[in-house]
Amino acid sequence: MDDPKDWQKRIASLQTAVSETSSIVEEVLLNHGDEVLTVFNANKMSTAMMSPFQAIKSALGQETPRQFLQKSASERPSEIPDELRDFTIRDFYQLVQETMQINNCAKLLEALKNFADQGFDFFMDGYYRKKNLPLAVDCPPRSVMRTIVNQVSFDLSVIQDAVNQRRRLLGRSTQQSRAVSMADQLANMALGMAVDEGFLPEETTVVTYLAKSIRARLIPYYDALLISIAYASIQNGIHPSRDYLAIPHEIGHHLYWNGRHPQSKNDLRDELLANAVKAGIDAGDWRLNWLEEIFCDTYALLLAGPVIVLDFQDMLDDDMSSHFREDTDKHPIPEIRPFIQTNILRRAKDENGNVIYAHECDKLDENWRKWLAKHPLQAKYAIRGEAQPMTGQAIVTAIEPLITVILETVPGFVPDEREYNGMEGGNDLSKLYQEFHSYTMPNDDNELVNLFLDGTGTQKQLDEILGSYAEVPFLTHIREVTKKKPNKIDSAEWLQLLRSYGWSDEGPLGSGGITSNGARFTLSATRDGNNVTVTVTITNGINATVDLKCVQTNQTGSVTTSTSGSYTFSNVGSSGGQVIATNSTQNTFVTYPAA
Repeated sequence: MDDPKDWQKRIASLQTAVSETSSIVEEVLLNHGDEVLTVFNANKMSTAMMSPFQAIKSALGQETPRQFLQKSASERPSEIPDELRDFTIRDFYQLVQETMQINNCAKLLEALKNFADQGFDFFMDGYYRKKNLPLAVDCPPRSVMRTIVNQVSFDLSVIQDAVNQRRRLLGRSTQQSRAVSMADQLANMALGMAVDEGFLPEETTVVTYLAKSIRARLIPYYDALLISIAYASIQNGIHPSRDYLAIPHEIGHHLYWNGRHPQSKNDLRDELLANAVKAGIDAGDWRLNWLEEIFCDTYALLLAGPVIVLDFQDMLDDDMSSHFREDTDKHPIPEIRPFIQTNILRRAKDENGNVIYAHECDKLDENWRKWLAKHPLQAKYAIRGEAQPMTGQAIVTAIEPLITVILETVPGFVPDEREYNGMEGGNDLSKLYQEFHSYTMPNDDNELVNLFLDGTGTQKQLDEILGSYAEVPFLTHIREVTKKKPNKIDSAEWLQLLRSYGWSDEGPLGSGGITSNGARFTLSATRDGNNVTVTVTITNGINATVDLKCVQTNQTGSVTTSTSGSYTFSNVGSSGGQVIATNSTQNTFVTYPAA
């Protein structure tokens, strides 16, 4: 049914649920704040006129918080509860990290509420009140309404999980909280490379949570990424399990969709596609289907080194899907993916041109061949878009120009010296894991905590760190993505926008969740004077919106169809050029001739 009164009731209920959750999160945040005060026996000194920072300074006098936490429990005031009196500096880092992430969740909830409110009002007006939004065949308004309700509901559930898993039990962190703290630390480390190189804003946030499997949740209303870690990854101790190694790959998805090239200022995915066409990887080329996943693998490999390949081998071993030898459009064929990864890693060379991890790559290739009990580079595989099967070696070789495109687009990510020495010249690949396991989490590099512990931070500095906000309004997001007026977008394109473009799930192995509806297309282009018409033909009968962008003029357009449709770019000039075509399944190009 498509009853606007029913949609209004659903929306109102969901808005109430978001508001209720915000109140619960605020209560959890206050409890954490009270615990911070109690650790230093400052809970009685805090008043409405005194911040927690001021209250603790007043309670300790000339003693810094670090000096206080270095004292034995017996030297601390007896008024402090037993469970908090022996708090170590490490315990305090854990408490503050939990508090900061709960604070981030409170901001996410506020941004989600604002985004949803704006979106709900926009669609209720456009479809049911003013009725000024265009409709598309086979895409009724109820499909759009249901999608935005589902998206908001899912995010609400994720944020609730992230907060609940950081609640404390009798003054102590839980096993769940320690697990997500390790994940937070690794995620921030992985994010740092993209931020330092200027591809992502400094205020970009990562919040992790525990769920069934590892998955990145990309969201359009905040500069943030939500990453789930499998419950099966939990283990005792202060070292992360190998399952955490998928985190850098998930950060890669956020970077691919939300990064901006620091030199050209173009969206990173557009820059990658434009550089691909310069390298001769044109419209309909099967390699572009794998671009996003190979980019994410590359980011993880350049950041964390050879252990990423070993981890993928083990994940593939555990997964053993029915598509192990198949091209499923988006992910490289699992059986040969580890060879593509070692090929990427061999591109990292020192100043003398020597491969940094040559020995490790050789051993990783040998390990994978032994596990498969065959040589997959000699086997043949069917590739979508190719008439004849290709050998594994031919596929790996064909991918090399795409790898070059990625590395030349992000040259600052490529190391020129060894950063990981887990194998120490030996042949035992397990030492790669041992090196990773030796990482102690969380590191003592939290700016806020260190300012506080040393008593050198001002309230203004602390407020600036805690108060950074990166909300993105609904209409701002749509204008940035489509370069079109929102009231000119039809219902089919809205459905596509709400299912991808930064509001989606991505995983390291399987399908990308709701980002892909399976529609595939081919392109052609014709010129009439200074106008270029691009024709999109859907090859498998699935209705989809294909977004188009003229590289030379930066004009944008779209075609929604389940058969064939076209879009004309006017005044493109007399030179030849390219049009980027993107939907949630494909990234590709079409080249048009000069006049």
